[in-house]
Amino acid sequence: MAEPERGLLKQPAMTRWFHVRLSARARHAQGFSLIELLIVVAIIGVLASVAIGITPSIIQTAKGQAGAQQLASFLKRHRELAISRRRNIEIAFVAPGQVTSTQRAVPDPPNPIGPPTVLETMFIEGRLEYRQFGGVPDTPDAFGAAAAVNLGGANPVMFTSEGSFTDVNGDPINASIFLGVVNQQTTANALTIIGTTATVRAWRYDGSRWVQ
Repeated sequence: MAEPERGLLKQPAMTRWFHVRLSARARHAQGFSLIELLIVVAIIGVLASVAIGITPSIIQTAKGQAGAQQLASFLKRHRELAISRRRNIEIAFVAPGQVTSTQRAVPDPPNPIGPPTVLETMFIEGRLEYRQFGGVPDTPDAFGAAAAVNLGGANPVMFTSEGSFTDVNGDPINASIFLGVVNQQTTANALTIIGTTATVRAWRYDGSRWVQ
């Protein structure tokens, strides 16, 4: 007598397939175990503690560099402006964190032609000011660290139309300007200006030495 045909649901392969699907759904419905959740929480806690420890220092360092680059851009821009306009541009560093540029009148003794013109006044960002920190040495250029702003000549100082940085007597001077936020040595930065070429260099103090 012929064996009756079995339905698909009674076939062994199909039965095993249903058991696998049901087991997978059961595992999915259970979600994460308590141990897995505790591991995830522990990892998040470790990462958060590391981030809290390093973030203030990183922010302070970035703040100092941003302010120094802002001042460096100001100085470079006015050097180029002095050359392009063929006019001397006076630079005044005003405490605590301000810098002003003034286009000087054309010399024509005994009466100069035209009055001096204030071009731009800028306040350094990030609460940076002209400041030195105890224990922080002079920059490798060694232009002086007696004060936060070392100009090494007779005021006022200026970028000339020939592309140099001079004092009021026309003598090239080397300068160093130190920057930082009060009580935050990680913000210590400096700019140096080479008198003959008016080249501006930016420096950052990394805790042990000055680096460019």
